[in-house]
Amino acid sequence: MIRFRHRVLPIALAALVAGAPALAWTAPTRARIAEEAIRLMPASLRLALERHREDVLRGMLEPMTREDEPDHRPPWDGGTLDAEIAARAEALVRAAESAAPFSRIAKAFGGLSHYVADAGFPPGAAGRGGAMRWTEFAAFCESRLDKFPLVFYGHEDEDLARGDFRAFALREARRAREEYEHVGRAYASAGPPPDPAAFDDRSIPFAVGSLAYSRTVTLVARAWLAAWKGANGDVGRTPYLQKSAPRAAPERNP
Repeated sequence: MIRFRHRVLPIALAALVAGAPALAWTAPTRARIAEEAIRLMPASLRLALERHREDVLRGMLEPMTREDEPDHRPPWDGGTLDAEIAARAEALVRAAESAAPFSRIAKAFGGLSHYVADAGFPPGAAGRGGAMRWTEFAAFCESRLDKFPLVFYGHEDEDLARGDFRAFALREARRAREEYEHVGRAYASAGPPPDPAAFDDRSIPFAVGSLAYSRTVTLVARAWLAAWKGANGDVGRTPYLQKSAPRAAPERNP
């Protein structure tokens, strides 16, 4: 199982999201999600994205400055998240097919990852019903990142195989909404002040946070690879391609 060390966000990117509302994953968590998804890309693409890491992160983090707008919310909360994910995937394909500088392509990868990550965040997927826990759960997950094992669930995805990014987004947002029901009950039963044991590493919030984190990394990797294939990108030497069983990712080099 994988263990991580926090990496410092570039100063310019940290300033960009300073004071942004924490309505979903925090900036450090989003950065970690993007970095782990990069590791799951085809070899040539992985190298290019690693060289343009800051562009990927900029694309991932810039939308945090307007996190409360409809494009971040699921349709049952009056939002257009599914349509936004489809539009971001299409924009990435167009950028990859064009003669655009790779910095622009890398930023498009980051932009798609932001909205896919929104779909995987349980309180956000619950809509306004989860609003009370947006900031709390996001901060809790960030505080436990080094204890969350990363389990990758494979690149295969029936909706993405059909090119249906909207169905993919709706399916995963519904899954995350169901997971939030467990978190909401745990918070409700913790009491005022909350029992510390309700949020330890054996708690329901920890279990849901760990699962949602791994699932979100997987979803970003799936969406990226599907868009890259759509642009006829090279998928040679893709880690775990066509291996459907969930598995722990390899140890990261320090």
